[in-house]
Amino acid sequence: MFYIAEIGLNHNGSLKLARQMVRAAQEAGADAVKFQSIQAEKLIARHTFENPVDGFGFSKVKTVGDFWRKVSIDERFHREIKKLCDNIGIEFMSTPFDRESVEWLEEIGVKRFKIASGDLTNYPLIEHILTKNKPVILSTGGAKIDEIQSSINFIRDKTPNIDLSVLHCVSLYPTPPALANLQAIDQLQLLHSGPIGFSDHTLGFHLALGAIARGAEIIEKHFTIDQKLPGPDQSISATPPIFSKIVKLGNDINKALQADGKQLSSQEKDELNDMRRSIVAAKDMNSGTILTSNDLEYKRPGDGISPIEFKNVIGKQLKTDIAKDEQIKWSLLDD
Repeated sequence: MFYIAEIGLNHNGSLKLARQMVRAAQEAGADAVKFQSIQAEKLIARHTFENPVDGFGFSKVKTVGDFWRKVSIDERFHREIKKLCDNIGIEFMSTPFDRESVEWLEEIGVKRFKIASGDLTNYPLIEHILTKNKPVILSTGGAKIDEIQSSINFIRDKTPNIDLSVLHCVSLYPTPPALANLQAIDQLQLLHSGPIGFSDHTLGFHLALGAIARGAEIIEKHFTIDQKLPGPDQSISATPPIFSKIVKLGNDINKALQADGKQLSSQEKDELNDMRRSIVAAKDMNSGTILTSNDLEYKRPGDGISPIEFKNVIGKQLKTDIAKDEQIKWSLLDD
């Protein structure tokens, strides 16, 4: 299992807040923290900058441009957070939204690249990311199955041996359980032989666990230290206790999925004698008795003749006296 705490935009442009969230994610058991490498001018067309927008709790955010500038992060921000992640032992990830951000991430030494759902069809950006020859995680929110297949094919054609993971995702914030569509994980497993995961925008922890039970090997979950902080994603994000629960319970579920089909562990085998039954005498009987069904009962422990054999016992003759509840052994019966 690989757990990604998606800090995303929740840092609100504050390096101090970002550091607090990184430390909290590491303590909650995340394997990686992920940011979004956004530069407003490279993401949003200029003619939309002055459009009014919900301020998301920010007093000075009035327009689209105000918001995206608020959550944009520069090269220094990347370097500082990467340094902290290295120091405390958690992987730093970020989703690049432009070529320059790809270069920043490559320069500071990220292990892998994440492609956002909205860029699943942005082949020029994907192609540039692929030149770095690093593992890629592709998110699929808002995409039809043929679009996902086309994007996977594009990536495979460019880099046949790439380490590619694909995340099921529903781009609704929050995603109602009825629309989470966890069966899509099954479809993605048919499309792609590599790891499949779930980028979870639902509330709580339970649907992430459902995704793991369905075969998800990666869980990405929005993360915050306080759901009341300003910002569009804070209220749908997992707090440290929720994220910790996903990690702990998710690992338990993953362990429960490791056996290949129905198998008996040595521990379970040790329990069989105590739970199964043997054929025993229903009453005191003398040597020479021809056994009928009325002479047999079936009681624990199960270390004698199994009840499966009851028809083979009926009609046999006792070679010796036997007491009620005594196990009937093959050695006590005439051939």
